[in-house]
Formats: sequence, C-alpha cells, structure tokens
Amino acid sequence: MASGGAWEGLPTVLTVACEGGSVDVTMESQGYQVADFTVDCSAGTPGMGSVVMDAGVVRFGSFTIGVDASDERVRWSLTVTQPE
Repeated sequence: MASGGAWEGLPTVLTVACEGGSVDVTMESQGYQVADFTVDCSAGTPGMGSVVMDAGVVRFGSFTIGVDASDERVRWSLTVTQPE
C-alpha cells in the first residue's frame, strides 16, 4: 500500500510497472474507488499499465493505492503524477 496527497484541480496519472507475474492495482480517494486495473508482467517480460483520471476524480487530500502481486517475488513500482 502507498499513500499520498492530491489536488482536485489537476488530472491525475497512476502508472505501475512490474516484472515476474501480475499485479492488481486499486486507488481510493476520500473513501471512493477511483481506479482498478491489472498489469500483466510475465517472467522475463516487464509490463506497464496506467490510468489517466480527469481533474476532480481524485479529490483534494489523501489517497491510497493498493498493489496485490500474484507472487511475492514480483517486482513492481508505481508513480502518481498531476501534470499541470
């Protein structure tokens, strides 16, 4: 799980990369689920997935991101950006 803060006046981009299996990703903002997707990253083949949310979808304040990997050996990383 990861957490952070956001401003609702900008779009939000959540990107996840992984290798060695798959990851299920969810994002919640102020009690509402705003993203839910899976990234396939089979052994030896890195994978990447992202979702772009319009301004206002992620509400002002804190958010949380859950990452559930298919195996404990799956390597993953994530970024959350709000491009201006």
